[in-house]
Amino acid sequence: MMRILFSTLFALLICSNTSAEVNLKNLHSSRVYSTVLKEYRDVKVLLPNEYNDTYYKYPTIYLLDAETNFDMGIEVLSFLMDNHFIPPHIVVGLPNTDRFRDMTPVDSIMNKNIFRTRGGADNFIKTLELDVFPFIADNFRASTQRLVMGHSYSGLFVVYAFSTRPDLFDKYLAFSPILWWNNKAIVNDIDQFLSNNSSIRKQLFVSFAEEATEMLKSCKSLILSLETKAPSDLKWNYAWMPDESHYTLYRKSLMQGMETIFAEYKYPDVQVLVEKGVEVAETYQRKVLLSYGRNEKLPYSLLENVCIQLKDAERYDDAMAFLKYSISNYPERAESFYYVGEIYEKVNQPKEAVKFYEIAHNKDKGRWDYENKFIAMQKLLVELENKTQNNIDL
Repeated sequence: MMRILFSTLFALLICSNTSAEVNLKNLHSSRVYSTVLKEYRDVKVLLPNEYNDTYYKYPTIYLLDAETNFDMGIEVLSFLMDNHFIPPHIVVGLPNTDRFRDMTPVDSIMNKNIFRTRGGADNFIKTLELDVFPFIADNFRASTQRLVMGHSYSGLFVVYAFSTRPDLFDKYLAFSPILWWNNKAIVNDIDQFLSNNSSIRKQLFVSFAEEATEMLKSCKSLILSLETKAPSDLKWNYAWMPDESHYTLYRKSLMQGMETIFAEYKYPDVQVLVEKGVEVAETYQRKVLLSYGRNEKLPYSLLENVCIQLKDAERYDDAMAFLKYSISNYPERAESFYYVGEIYEKVNQPKEAVKFYEIAHNKDKGRWDYENKFIAMQKLLVELENKTQNNIDL
């Protein structure tokens, strides 16, 4: 099922270039001085399209390796936000100045000749905590909910931050992380971290491709630790992408990871609503409000589709329940009142039917069919009243 959903999403992104366009007016570039690293760091920010029309504080997505991945990342993320696969976020891109220094944990002296500045992940974590996060909070309406994602060496950083500072982010996405670093020390660290914590209320997504032998072994060891030792409140998933290479899996990982992490945010399917009733819509609305602080309404077109199917199937009680829900959320829409009128007409309650046909007509006087139905129903009521009166007279 997940493969089908992802394939559909991938096809939508490929075919819908206009939906994936980034609004350049929402892009901002800044510089932040790192009091830890004693250097200026570039910061790229994409605000959600609705940002200037709301009062919300938005969760943030921290996109690492932004010097190479920011443009692709915001294209995919814009598509996902605009098409309601994920909630609106502030996207923060962080380009590197010294990637090996900042993305790698301290390792053995053996690697010093290859990576002379390696082992600075802890300082980069301090930079985020002391300099970057406050800058974002001071300049944008950012909430305390944060997601981080990285690929390869920055994927290693994501896994390291998850195991050493799980309080730093709420959601962690690591694409093809370099888990062989320092003789696979991070795999052992994760195993110990999971063993020592009975509760980890975070979300983790890991992907890996057709990797080199040691890399693939390390990834599989990580998954085994998660399968055997992850506490029940850690929401974690992984994706093995054997048709991709270490360097090509980024886009697919980003799409699949986001869809997995935010699965509860996606609108319920039409057939699920038809089969299980209006409680699904009400439950969805409550969950989104509790999880994301957003009073999300199901789109009217979705509710209308459900109502029409139920009405045509003569499941009038279920249709009425959805129409009541639809009217409470979209009182300005004439169609819902018209459908209620149709149902009352079908069950031979013309007096109730004419009331709702009149409301529909008054809300949309441009619809000649609404007007004609209202007039016809009025005439029918007059005829029925005359017939009743004649029977009384006789």
